[in-house]
Amino acid sequence: MSVLYSVLPDDFDAHAFLRDYWQKKPLLIRAGSVSFLDLIEPEELAGLACEEGVESRLVQVNAALDSWTLRQGPFSEDDFLNLPESHYSLLVQAVDQWVDDVAALLSDFAFIPSWRIDDVMISYATDQGNVGPHFDYYDVFLIQGMGQKRWQIGDLCNSMTERCDDSGLRLLKNFVAREEWIVNPGDILYIPPGYAHYGVAIGNSMTYSVGFRAPAVADILSGVLDDALDVLSEDQRYADVSARLPVHPGEITADVVSHLQDIIRAQMLDPARIRQWFGRTMTTPKYPLQDDGFADQPAHEHDEHCDHDHDHDDEHEHIEINNVSDLTAAISKGAGVYKVPGARIAYAVADNKVECYADGECHVCDLRLLALLQALGTPGKIDEIEREVIEAAIADAEAAALLMTLYDGGSLVIG
Repeated sequence: MSVLYSVLPDDFDAHAFLRDYWQKKPLLIRAGSVSFLDLIEPEELAGLACEEGVESRLVQVNAALDSWTLRQGPFSEDDFLNLPESHYSLLVQAVDQWVDDVAALLSDFAFIPSWRIDDVMISYATDQGNVGPHFDYYDVFLIQGMGQKRWQIGDLCNSMTERCDDSGLRLLKNFVAREEWIVNPGDILYIPPGYAHYGVAIGNSMTYSVGFRAPAVADILSGVLDDALDVLSEDQRYADVSARLPVHPGEITADVVSHLQDIIRAQMLDPARIRQWFGRTMTTPKYPLQDDGFADQPAHEHDEHCDHDHDHDDEHEHIEINNVSDLTAAISKGAGVYKVPGARIAYAVADNKVECYADGECHVCDLRLLALLQALGTPGKIDEIEREVIEAAIADAEAAALLMTLYDGGSLVIG
C-alpha cells in the first residue's frame, strides 16, 4: 500500500499554523474527509522490535495508572507472549527507515525544513496502555492510527520541573491537566516543546509520532568549538597586540580582554564553520542506514510476533555500479534514482557555491547543481527522483560525480 493522500485535512493552513501555533501552543487537528489507514500492522511493529539495531521499548503500567516499568529491546517472541492483555505500550523508533509508506508520511510536513525532521516513532498500546505524563524538548505531531486515545495537555515545563526517575521514563511528579481530547483515526495533535502531555489508550491503539530535532545550545557551542579545535595548531598562540608599559604589572586590562574576544570571535563566529557544522550535524542519521532492509539480519522465520517484511527496495533490481560510467549507463538504460529511507540530505548556498549535506558529510558543489539538491532534499520522497533532474545530472560531470558519491555513501539506491 502506498500513501497517495495527505494525512492533513484539505483546509489545513500551513501559514496560519506557523504563525499562530508552531512552537507556541498545542493544536488538535481533526481528521479530514479521507479515512486514515494504518501503514503498518501491530505484528509487523513487533517484528521490528525483535531486530538488533532497531530502538524499541516496552512500557507497562499498573491498574491504578500510577506505576510504570520500562524494558528496552530487542525483544523475543516470549517477551510478547508473556504480556498481559492490557496496560502496555510498544514503542519503535525510526520506522520511516524500514517502511516506505511510513517514510512517505513525512512529505506532509514539508512546510517545516526537512533537516528539522528527526524520525517517525510508532507506538502500539493496548487498553489503558501509556508511557506516563511527561514533556519533550522537541516539537511533535501525534497522528492517531487505529483505535482511540485520551490526550491531556498540562503546563509548560522546563529542566526545573519536578520529575520522577524511578522508571527511567523521567515522568512528571505533579501533572495537572489543562485540556483534554479523545482522538480518533486520522486526528493529529501538535505539541510544542516543553508542554506536559499524557496519552492513555482507549482499547487497542496506534500512534505515529513525527518528531523534530532540536539540539541543545550547549551541544551547538561544544560542536562548533570542537570543529575549531580540530583545525588549530600549537603554532597559534596568544600574542600581545601592542606592547607598552603597564600601569600595574598585575592588571589584565580591558584591551587584553578585547583582544581575547577577537580571537574567540574569529574562531567561533566564522559563518562557514557554523554552517558546515550545523549541516553535518542535522543530517547525521541517528541509526545506520540500510539500503536493503534487514537482508543481513535474522529473519525470525518461526516467530509469529517477530515475523515481518520490509517493503523498501524489494522492487529495485540490483545493478552493479562501481564508477560514474556504470552509474550513467544504468540511468541511461532506465534505472531510477531513489533516496534510501532515512537518508538525510540538505543544502546551503554560500559564497557562490552550494554545499550539499548528506548523512553527516559535506560536499561543496557548483551552483548549477542546486536543482538536483533541491530534489534530493524533499522529505518523504520514496518515489523515483524526478527523471528530468537526474538526466540533467548525468549529463554534467560534477553532478554525476556527486550522485556516485551519494550512492557510495549509502544515501541513494539505483535500480
